[in-house]
Amino acid sequence: MSQKTIDFDINPSITADEYEQTARLALPGYELMHTFVLACLRSCLPETANLLVVGAGGGMELVHLGQSNHQWQFLGIDPSKKMLAIAQKKIAQHQLSQRIQLVQGYIQDLQNDAIYDAATSILVMHFISNEDDKLAFLQEIARRLKTSAPLILVDVFGIKGSAELEKIMAILHTYWQETGLPVDKQKQLLENFKNAVYPLSETKLLALLQQAGFSSVTRFYTGLWVGGWMAFKA
Repeated sequence: MSQKTIDFDINPSITADEYEQTARLALPGYELMHTFVLACLRSCLPETANLLVVGAGGGMELVHLGQSNHQWQFLGIDPSKKMLAIAQKKIAQHQLSQRIQLVQGYIQDLQNDAIYDAATSILVMHFISNEDDKLAFLQEIARRLKTSAPLILVDVFGIKGSAELEKIMAILHTYWQETGLPVDKQKQLLENFKNAVYPLSETKLLALLQQAGFSSVTRFYTGLWVGGWMAFKA
């Protein structure tokens, strides 16, 4: 699998230090989405579980989930050394180091043989440019999950250039103006979307999940251009 993604260490479109703040401003319902992720996981996991967090980023997801359930164990993997350094600092500040392990790399590089009770991929797959690589990404996650284990997938979705997505982008642009996102950040985000984000239609996304070995898919969240789905390994 040859993934083309944003490199937050070498050529970031958004620096690692700015990522979380920008995400909060740019993505409608960002914090609520994380609350829904927790609700989805709690609805189907026992009190003791091992979770795989793909694209652990700056650690917000790990800290939120780790604080909410004191018996879950986590492995977070991310290719960015800078993002993981931010995550490690947050994890230490919240005294979660004993339950959270961090690994630098891509999902296909993960060397351990652990099989997990659940996995999350939040705002990751839309950075992978090739559809075959997206499928391989999902397959790599699936083979590390127990049968019937949930995957939480959150991604930008839609067909670039379609009338529907253009309407959504117009609403999003107005939303950014209403929330006071600086003009230079608005331009940066639109440029990133044009050149570094590769969304799929929901129909295609659901088809890839099925091909990767997932079933019983439910969309649990929509924030204009971002959707959240819970699926289970067949």
